[in-house]
Amino acid sequence: MPEWFHRFFTGLYGDVLSGQFDPVRSLEQARMVKKLLRARKGQKVLDVPCGQGRLTIPLARMGLDMTGVDLTASFIRRARRRTRKEKLDVRYLVGDMRAIDFEDEFDAALNFFTSIGYASDTDDLEFCRRVFRALRAGGRFLVETMNKSWLLSHYRTGKHVRTIGGVTITEWGHWDARTSRNHSTWVFQKGRQRERHHLVLRLFNGADMRRLLGAAGFRDIVLLGHPPLAGFTRHSKRLIAVGTKPKKSRI
Repeated sequence: MPEWFHRFFTGLYGDVLSGQFDPVRSLEQARMVKKLLRARKGQKVLDVPCGQGRLTIPLARMGLDMTGVDLTASFIRRARRRTRKEKLDVRYLVGDMRAIDFEDEFDAALNFFTSIGYASDTDDLEFCRRVFRALRAGGRFLVETMNKSWLLSHYRTGKHVRTIGGVTITEWGHWDARTSRNHSTWVFQKGRQRERHHLVLRLFNGADMRRLLGAAGFRDIVLLGHPPLAGFTRHSKRLIAVGTKPKKSRI
């Protein structure tokens, strides 16, 4: 049976994603990422998963040598169209982030907008280990996700309705404390199109993320909360973790 995310991203969520962030906010986030990764012009950076190139493209505009990987072929097609329109040189690959196969190729990597925790804990660790292998010694890896501690203190039961990108989203769910996973049902409606999805998402607090990145081999792990970009606390809505591949690898 296909995993939930194989179907979720191929339908109306593409319209939701396109309408979720305006270009100004995307540019601000790309600048933040570049700063935290300490990436310099000409360096090779891996964006995984890259979605529709929301951050990949502005980072390429800043002079970074970008590679974007995503499982959803339609997202890669949209990213390629946008990249060609701007006459940028970006390498895009369709593939599962758990199976990326690079070695000592990149100066930095990013995983942004709660794009981890989709499958098993073993899969999360395997992905982080593959990013570790893909980086050169001294390379930095940035993960940005929802802070579990914030979510639990603001958790709401019942149905919630919102509209993004012309798609009406009805969502409800429950929290599984044993597995640190949120089980939710999302119903998308746009005109006569209607989709129903069941999501299972593993969330992390600061200690969880430190353990995950540390187990993958990363050291000097820094935690930040945003917005605004500041020291991380349990009250931070979002969690940014930046780990470094040591000069002398232990993995």
